[in-house]
Amino acid sequence: MRKVLLFIGCCCAFCSSRAQIACDSVTSVFRHWEERIASLNYEDPELINLHYLFLQDIQKEIHRFQERDLPKLHYCLQLDYYGTKADFQKVQYKANRAEAVLSERKALVDRMFYERAKEDLAFLDTINALYNLDRALQFNKYQPEALLMKARLKLAQKSYQESVDLIHLLYTQAELNDEMEMAVSDFTLELYEELYQVGDNLVKNNRSAEALEVFLALEQFCTNMPSGYCNDDYYRGILRSREGVYESYIAIAREAELRHNHEMARKFYQYAEEWKQRGKQ
Repeated sequence: MRKVLLFIGCCCAFCSSRAQIACDSVTSVFRHWEERIASLNYEDPELINLHYLFLQDIQKEIHRFQERDLPKLHYCLQLDYYGTKADFQKVQYKANRAEAVLSERKALVDRMFYERAKEDLAFLDTINALYNLDRALQFNKYQPEALLMKARLKLAQKSYQESVDLIHLLYTQAELNDEMEMAVSDFTLELYEELYQVGDNLVKNNRSAEALEVFLALEQFCTNMPSGYCNDDYYRGILRSREGVYESYIAIAREAELRHNHEMARKFYQYAEEWKQRGKQ
């Protein structure tokens, strides 16, 4: 019996020692959590996802404290248990509110990067605008506003193939409301006209290698557009604008052969032959 009492006494002393450690640190623990929660960023899209993960760690610590340490505070004679519990609940509430805000902001990160890109363009800062558009598309790769703005920038930079690829995504993957459908349609016409004019000018200046690049982009553009948007007339229309149409067809065909694009070469040889036959008639 005496041994049992000694064992119980030792255990109680050990429990008291552990409780004393928690008692001494509980206030600083609460303050530390509050400081970490207060330092979270809800506005910078570069930080929101990272800070959401930070908050998950804080909430795990709070939950662990609630299960493991909060019931032991009864043993802390120097603390007002119910007052300390109320302080804990205030911290817990702040953490839950922070999670609600960050969860909502996390879903809007792509939009926030897009808005940043708009601000950059207002100051003609295309480098940062493209960076922020790429970041927006990392979080939502089919965000229509970001895709359209990037397509416009790539057209302005004469990166025709990239612009065509982006328009293809808008038509095939993005969800467009009525306003966006009109905007995309307007830009589609703008892109087509520019490719047509660039190809026309390159042919007039006997720059067949560069013309071929435009034709390839234009072919993909027309192939991926809604049915009936354009057809082989876009080649013929460009090349008819200059004298020596037959020679232009042959020059483009040979350039395509050099690049091992046999399908494109076949088309232009066929156009040349048709043009020759038409001349005979």
